[in-house]
Formats: sequence, C-alpha cells, structure tokens
Amino acid sequence: MRRFTATISLFLVSVVWGATFPLVKASLEYISPLGFIALRFLLGFVVLAIFLFKSLKNSKDALIPGLILSIFLFLGYFFQTVGLKYTSSSHSGFITGLYVVFTPLFAVFMIKERISVRVSIAVVLALVGLYLLSNIGGGVNFGDFLTLLCAIAYAIQVVLVAKYSRIYNPNTLTLIELAFVFIFSIGGWGIEEFSIHWNWLMIFGVVFTGIFATAIAILVQTHAQRVLPSSHAAIIYTTEPVFAGIFSYIFLGEGLGIKGMIGAVLILLGMLLVALDRAHQEL
Repeated sequence: MRRFTATISLFLVSVVWGATFPLVKASLEYISPLGFIALRFLLGFVVLAIFLFKSLKNSKDALIPGLILSIFLFLGYFFQTVGLKYTSSSHSGFITGLYVVFTPLFAVFMIKERISVRVSIAVVLALVGLYLLSNIGGGVNFGDFLTLLCAIAYAIQVVLVAKYSRIYNPNTLTLIELAFVFIFSIGGWGIEEFSIHWNWLMIFGVVFTGIFATAIAILVQTHAQRVLPSSHAAIIYTTEPVFAGIFSYIFLGEGLGIKGMIGAVLILLGMLLVALDRAHQEL
C-alpha cells in the first residue's frame, strides 16, 4: 500500500467510524451491548475469512500478539458500546477521540518514548475539554466515564498495533483479533441470556459496522499503519469525532451547546498538538 492510498483509506475509515456512533446508539434500543459486539465481530471475521483464509495457516507465531491486541480492542468496544447507552453519540465520538492524546502517554511506558511540552499541553487541553463536554460540574456522567476508559484501551491498542504490525502479517493479526473479540463478547452475551429484539435498524447496524467499520476498517488500519508515519495517521484520526458530531446532528438531532462546543474544540486542539508533535519528531 502506497502512502497516498493509505492516507485516503484512513480518511475514509475515519468517516465510517464517525458514522457508526449514532447508528450503534440507535441499534442498542433492540440489542444488548455485548450482543451487538458479538454479531458485529462475527460478521467481520466471516467476511475477512472468506477472502483471507490462507492467512490463518502458520499463524501460531501471531497468536499471542493477536490475543493481546484483541483484549484491548474488546475492552475499547465494550466500554464504548455500553457507554453509548448512557451518553450522547456526539459526546462519545469526541471522548473516544482522546485516544490520540493518550497514545503518547502509554508509549512512554511501553516503548520508552519521552513526553514533550506540546504533548503535556495537549493533555491539559483535552482534560479541560472533557470536563466541559461531559458537564462534570453538574454530576459525573457514567456513559462519559465508560467512554473515557474506551479511549484508554484504544490508546494501548494503537501502540501495540504499531509494534506488532511491523513484525507479523497484518491479515493474520486482524483475523485473530476479530475472532478473539467475538469469543469474549459471545461469552458475555450468554450471561445476558442473548437479549435481542430483531429489528431492521438493528440488523442494518450490525451489517454496516460488521462489514465496513470492523472487517474492512480494521484491516485497512493495520495495513496503513505499516507505511504511514504515526503523525500522519494521528492527524487523520482527529477527524473521526468531527464526523461523529456531524452524523449525530444529522440523524439524531444532537447538539453540543456552547460549553460542549468549546470542550470539543479543546479536545481537537489537543489531538492536533499531539499529531504536530509527532510530525516534528519524524522530520
């Protein structure tokens, strides 16, 4: 994959991921969070396995790395999906985007990177933005808190993807990831007694997120991060919450309010500072 193709591909992935926030929130009226994740990742795995089945041969070396990636990917989707039951999809989109800010923090401990002044400022801006966006002053929003945990899990996963995708076959890693996330979620859905009410909106939500936002998007992400500098990827990822806000407004009529808009802008500024800092380091 060339850099130009990777850039366009990640931008389209961000658009798709942004569109999923209102869709998933609407779907959760008819199915439990773990049930939605289970069906979404089952479909994603089946679609990829049809075309990439040969990648599972001789995949023993990638099994443990794929399992580790799947744990944090599952936690990210679990906290995000459950959080959507208690917060707006626009809030969820911007708070999820904080993983761009958290990523360099975990990189300090995991791959021994240093935190620059820009990153420190970005963290402060992001936290102030989160405070305004979540309206914590009027009481802690449980959904926002869960989504914050989602951003932390995603940040760890992004660091690990950057590490493992350069060592192991991206196709193999993606298939293993999807398979394990399905196994984790199907177990939890069983505890929920497989709660589901069949509805065309929910079915469309599973199909769209399973094929486009899971199978294709995660595969593209894994391949693109092999050829794109992390700074370029980070800048592209900052558009995801913007699209989440746009689609949430169009389909759900959700608004952020003045404080929310200020908070969202601060979060975006924090993300861009991190991206610019990475770009400076990679010059």
